[in-house]
Amino acid sequence: MFAKKALILRTLLIVFACCFFMAGNADAQKAISFKFGFVSNAKLQGGLYGSLVEKYVNEYCKGKIEAKFFPSALLGTDPEMMDKTKLGLIQGMVSPLNVFGNAVPYVDVLMLPFLSNTWDKVFKFVDSPVGQEFLQGVEKYGYKGFGYSGYGMSGLETTKKATTLEEFQKMKFRVAESPVLKKTFEALKITPMVIQFPDLYEALKQGVVDGCDMPADVAVFVKFTEVIKFFVPTNHNFGWYMFITNKAWFDKLPADVKTQFTAAVKRASKESLQNSYNAEMAALKVFKDKGIEVIPLSTEEFNKMSNLTKSVYDWRVKSYDDYGKKMAKKVFEQMGYKYDWSGK
Repeated sequence: MFAKKALILRTLLIVFACCFFMAGNADAQKAISFKFGFVSNAKLQGGLYGSLVEKYVNEYCKGKIEAKFFPSALLGTDPEMMDKTKLGLIQGMVSPLNVFGNAVPYVDVLMLPFLSNTWDKVFKFVDSPVGQEFLQGVEKYGYKGFGYSGYGMSGLETTKKATTLEEFQKMKFRVAESPVLKKTFEALKITPMVIQFPDLYEALKQGVVDGCDMPADVAVFVKFTEVIKFFVPTNHNFGWYMFITNKAWFDKLPADVKTQFTAAVKRASKESLQNSYNAEMAALKVFKDKGIEVIPLSTEEFNKMSNLTKSVYDWRVKSYDDYGKKMAKKVFEQMGYKYDWSGK
């Protein structure tokens, strides 16, 4: 009888030990959570970028990381997600540089007018040593930068025909709520109007404003092709995104997972940027099909507008610390922009 009880007890202990081992082993193999967000629609370029990151991180990390993408401001506004990422409440985000500049002062240098004004410059910057140093610079602020994408070259969509700066100055333009863009239009002596984006379609249709400022593919996506008649590809602004994570979160990852994660985001970034370019080229064809006249800016008008916006550079550079000015100087050189640094 005693031997039988001892056998039952031994069996129970073995079963308990096996269960404990399996539970511990399951915990050890539990995937690391990676939640990241984007403020706008999943079908816009930033949303498509996030979807690619989610796809490739899950594919490359093979269950070691569980990536989950939350578009449409499900994790908060851009400023809220930047704070949450820095604090580690979420692990990352697709961040527009015009907003990220509020948390990391130097990064909005890429948003300065007529700086990133060709796709060739954009692609070369991304692959350059300066582009990589630019990413690394965010680490001192608690973030980790991995790659770039964008939402295209901005132009002027209008309901009235205009080909010169003087003609634009007589028109009413809605401009996105960005300090750099606001300063840009003020420098051009074009008074910017504040209209919430959801109300812009009707504002254009009813003549409250004569035009707006956005990339061609965004105009196509939101069906502004129904209300605009002209498009002037000024390329005065490129919509940069940077993919960022919480630095401390990334630093704690196992070495092999870091390698896999970095490779995944790099691939997503490269594909996303190329997709953005393709989307812009496709949008220009839609403009043609819809009868929207594309009016190239003359060299004379381009130079006139570019020269007037030098004050925006002075205003922004003045706000940077020594590191920001050092980084800005490298960016200007990489982009081929001549800036007078005397006295700065």
